[in-house]
Amino acid sequence: MFEGYAIVPPISPWDEKHREEIEMDTAIRTIEYNPGAAWRIHCERGKGTLEHGELSSRIQHWYDRGYRLRKVRVEFVDWKPPV
Repeated sequence: MFEGYAIVPPISPWDEKHREEIEMDTAIRTIEYNPGAAWRIHCERGKGTLEHGELSSRIQHWYDRGYRLRKVRVEFVDWKPPV
């Protein structure tokens, strides 16, 4: 089992019935052990390494657009394919 943090997007009222799928799709790419690392992965995606001091402004940019930090737990279970 792994416990950490991930960034999840805002969910529109039209997508509310698919909330879990949307959050999982986005969160799986940003899961990390601590909040700062999760935000860094989210903010650097597609941009490369951020300049010194740029991370806080990028976090604010995404936070203002509704993205939020969530505590997550990932558990691996034994799975056997159907016979």
